[in-house]
Amino acid sequence: MYSVTEEFIDWLAGVTGLHVSTFPPDSGAEFVTVERTGGGVDSFADHPLMAVQAWAQTEARAEAIASAIRDAALIGPWPHGVTALRVNAGPYRWYDESTRLPRYQVVFDATCISFE
Repeated sequence: MYSVTEEFIDWLAGVTGLHVSTFPPDSGAEFVTVERTGGGVDSFADHPLMAVQAWAQTEARAEAIASAIRDAALIGPWPHGVTALRVNAGPYRWYDESTRLPRYQVVFDATCISFE
């Protein structure tokens, strides 16, 4: 079964070389999280809204990771099954009180036609 979240995880790990998951790890200086935050589906395609967060020890590094993710989306290739990918917002600073780590977010509008 196709999972756009799992495809984004694999793609982002290749783009960044960092640990990528749907939640922050117990420890780690740099990592990336991804989650589907909305979107719709029709009889032809899934249209997920995907939020990607880059976490690091410094603001500059978190922003640099998020910018690299944004740039990878602009030039491709995209995650498996994604036929269109648009930067909806970001990167922008999004401080996390629970970890107290700098975090930057990029939000994507995706189109997927793979329902394997």
